[in-house]
Amino acid sequence: MQIFESLDAIHRWALEALFKEGQRAEPRGLATLELSPVAVTLERPRRRCLTNRARRWNLPAAIGEFAWHAAGSTDLGFISYYFKRWTELADDAMSVRGSCYGHRIFGRIGTGESQWERVAELLRSDPWSRRAVLDVYDPELGFRKTVKDAPCACTLQFLIRDDRLHLVTYMRSNDVIWGLPYDVFVFTMLQELLGRELRRPLGTYTHIAGSLHLYENHFALGKEILRSPTECEFEMPLMTAPGELPNFLDIEARLRSGGAVPEDELGLDLYWSSLITVLESYRIFKATGSPERALERVPTGSRYGVLLENLWRSDVAVGGGVPSEPGESQSRTES
Repeated sequence: MQIFESLDAIHRWALEALFKEGQRAEPRGLATLELSPVAVTLERPRRRCLTNRARRWNLPAAIGEFAWHAAGSTDLGFISYYFKRWTELADDAMSVRGSCYGHRIFGRIGTGESQWERVAELLRSDPWSRRAVLDVYDPELGFRKTVKDAPCACTLQFLIRDDRLHLVTYMRSNDVIWGLPYDVFVFTMLQELLGRELRRPLGTYTHIAGSLHLYENHFALGKEILRSPTECEFEMPLMTAPGELPNFLDIEARLRSGGAVPEDELGLDLYWSSLITVLESYRIFKATGSPERALERVPTGSRYGVLLENLWRSDVAVGGGVPSEPGESQSRTES
């Protein structure tokens, strides 16, 4: 078990370990370096953002993916707005059937309750419970060779210990470049959301992967990331007003459909309105290709400004355009 203070530290350690100790593996004929199994613990889950300049991690896309899961959606158009390669790698033209973890978490099941509601009620009634497990895997898809989108995440187990809410996630497979950073972001956001609903402080986040791997076509990028120093240890603020999530999701949908949202219409708690600001700047950048115009939407002094600056200005330096996160869908659906 490796213990770290930030996602940046986890990412750097994983790349170093893969290059030093990784074993050759070629599932479906795709060459990788692999560590198996791997377990890492993030002591400060709000340090869930990558700041390494060479990686150019996409914060708006991470927030958008969280929104997609939190909405319980399977809609391909929704997630491909943030990760356009989903249009190539989903199994049909309308929906995502495998990696739609939020649909399994928040969707209604036989009793009319969601898994999320059941887990929350279980932990309210028995804080020591070891049964608070969200099942997000679909074995039917996992065993079918013709399916492109086989889910990589299997279970999320919540534990209340030392009066804090901890989360242990098990992944059957995790690509270190495109999969790991977004998975940790989304799952720790869900951990904090449940913690706020239960009025429990945030505990640790533990991420277990049966296979942690690096694809051969990402070897050069991995080495570039290791050469590039991490410039800051970014920590998101404490999540507040979890009850405003539905309003946040409604405004996200309006932005995604092309509409601007005037400041006086937000009506959101500062935590959620700051995330909307990031998504609105993303909408502006997609529409104009201009980092300057997009960054004008970000208030001076915003803690998210440095991540957006890193994302867009470094991207412009190598040709411009919206970072497409090439390979993100491949790593999720075919690893």
